Amino acid sequence: MPPDDNLLFSLLKQGNKPAFDTLFRKYYVRLCRFAYTLLHSQVSAEETVQDVFVRLWEQRQQISINTSTLAYLYASVKNQSMNELKKDKIRRHHENEFLLYASYTEDSAINDQAEEKLKRAIENACQLLPPKCREIFELSRKEGLTYEEIADYLDISKKTVENQMAIAFQKLRQQLEPYLQVLWMLFCLLFFRG
Repeated sequence: MPPDDNLLFSLLKQGNKPAFDTLFRKYYVRLCRFAYTLLHSQVSAEETVQDVFVRLWEQRQQISINTSTLAYLYASVKNQSMNELKKDKIRRHHENEFLLYASYTEDSAINDQAEEKLKRAIENACQLLPPKCREIFELSRKEGLTYEEIADYLDISKKTVENQMAIAFQKLRQQLEPYLQVLWMLFCLLFFRG
């Protein structure tokens, strides 16, 4: 007889990876279907459910479930989906704002405005990185150090540097996602105009 969800969650809280894998396999498809009903995108639904499970694993020791494990997962997926919908609404607002602005402004002014806004967005996104992650990212990107040089400088392993850079890129991509499509649309407007 397979273990019940309460036992699996209890084991998961102790860092038991097989228990996590069992919960993931047991509910992944069902939660993806649920997320799809909210997001109307299979890719977004799968990413949302994966994010929920990643957060479940990363925060397993702090999480306490007062209802059933399945109810907790459904609520988490719903909340994450609502956050995704809000981000999408903000992204669409930025797109419309840029398009409206672009239609009334000279090319050079658009470039300056877009560049300044993007610089501020990148700087703000960098400030949201965890301190050690931000330090490693800035040593790499602002100071131009290699991963080996960063590892030597901070007295950590190169693998730690690689992992922190991967985290930085993932978090920055999430923070800057609303701007990426806007920049592409702006480029198309400027490049293909007249």
